[in-house]
Formats: sequence, structure tokens, C-alpha cells
Amino acid sequence: MIIAIVVMAAILICIAVTITCNRYVLNAFDSIDATLDRVLAKDENLRTEVTGEDRISKLVHKANRIIDMYTSEAAQTTKEKEIIQGFIADMSHQMKTPLSSISMYTDLLIEGNTTLEEQQEFMTRIKSATDSLQWLMDSLIKMSRLEVGAIQLAPVCQGIKQTITNAIENVLAAASKKNIEIMAENFDDTPMHHDRRWTQEAIANVLENAIKYSSVGGKIEIALEVMPLYTKIKITDYGIGIDKSEWNMIFKRFYRGAGAKTTEGAGLGLYLATIIMEKQGGYIMVDSVKGKHTSFSLFILNCQN
Repeated sequence: MIIAIVVMAAILICIAVTITCNRYVLNAFDSIDATLDRVLAKDENLRTEVTGEDRISKLVHKANRIIDMYTSEAAQTTKEKEIIQGFIADMSHQMKTPLSSISMYTDLLIEGNTTLEEQQEFMTRIKSATDSLQWLMDSLIKMSRLEVGAIQLAPVCQGIKQTITNAIENVLAAASKKNIEIMAENFDDTPMHHDRRWTQEAIANVLENAIKYSSVGGKIEIALEVMPLYTKIKITDYGIGIDKSEWNMIFKRFYRGAGAKTTEGAGLGLYLATIIMEKQGGYIMVDSVKGKHTSFSLFILNCQN
């Protein structure tokens, strides 16, 4: 009789334990199922509380981490879409003017009711608009390739004098059209850690910017200052100047200052120069007084660094 009672009690205990375990497992599965539903819905607001250190709590914690990953990726994707949309809008705006000019003057030439002088003038303007489009496309390609790392700069320790000379030669034609003198102070051929091809492009972009916003017959000065970590190349023009409120903005892609609206340009030169300098561990700074002068300083790493 006693044995029968013990067996019956054991059976009842097993049944109770089984029911309790089943309920625990079912509750656990329900909790996991609900959490996975939230993960699939990418819902960062509905969170599952994590209590204790059991396996279910750890699974829930990992599920919450997945929700965080989804949230972060969704925010990054949204940000990238906004950047791409802004880029397309800016690019369309920059291309609109030269394309409109080409279309208008081509139509006038096709109509044929023009004198020989007018034809020559229209062809000159079409050539100018075409050159602007070509420069814009070249700049966009360089910019995109630099941004995604498709172009790898190869800075080495070498003298800076030839790099600056090459940059000046690249802009001499534009400077001569406005009778602008580029004056470089006498300096030693300081060895600096830089990629010659791309650094001369960065310097040339800054020089082109100085030429654009300088008056006819003006001057541009280039000076060199060796410091403990960097060497500073300072380029100063005495043109329209830049308001202090715009100092941080002028290095952004497609940005054109308030005083630059009437001057031809796409707002890419300084942006490209900034990328080039950063890819070599350097940077650019600006100092300007409205209506008096503007100085851009390019900081390039010294060889020992």
C-alpha cells in the first residue's frame, strides 16, 4: 500500500513538473516569438525587458541587439539617400546653366538668321559652356573616386618646390587673362610627406579660387612656414574676401558664398582640395577680411611625421 502511494506521488510530481516545464517552455517560446516579430518589423519602440541571467534572457538580449542594428542601419540608409538626393539636385543645378546656353545658341545657329560675327560669338559661347561641363564632369569623377577610396594617394618624402611650381604653371593662363601676378616668396625646397600629383592639384584649386575672386591687375602671394609637425603653404589674395560666417561652409561640396553668385564656378575646387589634404593627413584653414584679403593655409605633414 505504501509503495503504491509513493509511486502515485512520484507520478503526480512528474506530471506537475512536466506541466510546469511545458508552461515555461511555451512562455519562453511566446516571448521569443514576440521578440522576433519585433525584429522582423524593425520596431525600435517595442522592447522586451531582460531579467535574470537565464538562457531565455540572453536570447532576448541578443534579439534586442539585432533591433538596435536594424535601427542603426535604417538611419544610415536614410541619411545616405538624403545625401544622394542632395548630390543629384546640386549636380543638376550646376549642369543646367551650361546646357541651357548650349541649347539656346545651337538653336540660333540652326535657324540661320545670324551674321558671321554673331555665329563666331555663339560658337565661342558654346565652346565655353562645353568646357564648363567638361570641367564639372572631370571634377565629379575625381570627387567620387576620392570619396570611395577608388583613388589611393601615395605620399612620399619629397621636396615641395616642384609641386608648388607645377601648381602655379597650371593656373598661369587664367591669371594672365586677368593680369594677375602670382608672387612666391623665396624658400628652401623643404621635404614634405605628400603625393606630388594630387597635392599640386589641391594647391592649383586654391590658386584658381583666388584668381576667380581677385580684381583685374591684382596679385596673389604664396608663402611657406615650417612648423614642428606640419609645413604651412599660405596662399593670399586681395579680392572680395569671405564673411566669417561662411568660413566653415566654403569647404563643403557645391557650396558657393554669397559674394560668389556672379562668378562662374561649381563649388567643387575647395572641396576637392580638402579631400586631397585629408587623405594625406593634412588639412586646410581660411582667414579672411571681407573686401580686403583671403588667406588659405594648406598644412602638409613634415617627413619625420
